[in-house]
Amino acid sequence: MSSGRWYVAIRQEWTRLLFFLKLLTVKNAFYQKKINGYPMSEPILNITIPVFNRYDLTQYTLIAVHKLNNKIPFVVTVVDNGSDYCLQNKLKEFKKIGLIDNLFLLEKNMGVSCACNIGWKAVDTPFYMKLDNDMVAKTSDCIERLFQLWSYGKPLSTLGPAIFHDWMTKTPGSIHTPYGDLGICKVNLPGGAILIPKTVSDIIGYWNEEYGIYGGEDGDYGLRMVAAGLPQYYYEMNDFFEHKGEWGNEEYEGTNLNKKREHDRLFNEENGDIGLYRVNSYLYKLYIRDFKILPRFKITNVSDFHVTLEENDEYKKIITALRRSQRIITDIYKEKKEIGVLTSSTLHHLKRIWSAAQQPVENGR
Repeated sequence: MSSGRWYVAIRQEWTRLLFFLKLLTVKNAFYQKKINGYPMSEPILNITIPVFNRYDLTQYTLIAVHKLNNKIPFVVTVVDNGSDYCLQNKLKEFKKIGLIDNLFLLEKNMGVSCACNIGWKAVDTPFYMKLDNDMVAKTSDCIERLFQLWSYGKPLSTLGPAIFHDWMTKTPGSIHTPYGDLGICKVNLPGGAILIPKTVSDIIGYWNEEYGIYGGEDGDYGLRMVAAGLPQYYYEMNDFFEHKGEWGNEEYEGTNLNKKREHDRLFNEENGDIGLYRVNSYLYKLYIRDFKILPRFKITNVSDFHVTLEENDEYKKIITALRRSQRIITDIYKEKKEIGVLTSSTLHHLKRIWSAAQQPVENGR
């Protein structure tokens, strides 16, 4: 067993025990307080909603969240990625009347991952959910049922929506429960309404902010989950949420961003270099790069909900190491027309690059 998998196996068994005890405590408190007739005060879940444009859809999403019952106590954290003036004012109104608990307004579009990480770090809860601003909860008990469904899987796992029904049975081993089925995901879960326990993010970290404005963050999280040997479960999206948005480029109309072009860059850049997503996939699989990714940007000031950011100094070493790795892997591909199995000298070179650049790991979150 490689050192990477050995570490994950030990950490997994230890956190599995701790989490099982925590889960029993949460469930016991939940049912006891339900019976005794008073609500739990501490939030269990941080629902973070990244926003960029979609004036109407954003409101549909927030109103549906407001209608959810509070049997699983949650907070609503909204991070706006530089939307137009009208939507930002509407979000301030929603904050004032209590539809939003935590509001952060970015000066410009910093990307989905950056916005989601800001919301993730804002509230320390046992569970985190990334909810896109075009995903509308269908019932008031939506979150409660998701927790009940997830509890039938392994505790060190994530739960995300199956956009298409056949995803639920594509991989053998589905788990049938009274609350629906858990499908087995072997690649990555879509990030539109994904549930991540803190015990998982303590190992895997946050969303990767290296892929630009749009996309790649959920795929990258899946790469790390697979490399770490942690399970990912699907739930039937249409049983819980209505996806009201389009798969096209509607929220970016009038901007210079094209979602398809951004997606293509994950795999191959315009200059012929291997895309950063593919580079990272090799680094994770070979246990060269740590699974635990830290946020690239940090908040330096908040004024009237408006946020000022700057890049973490230590992250600059990571970007340098990533670009050097990209050059090495691209050169191999251009010479051999495939990556194949890396030579021992290449592996040694990459490991030296990353041992020097690897950022220190935070305690917890």
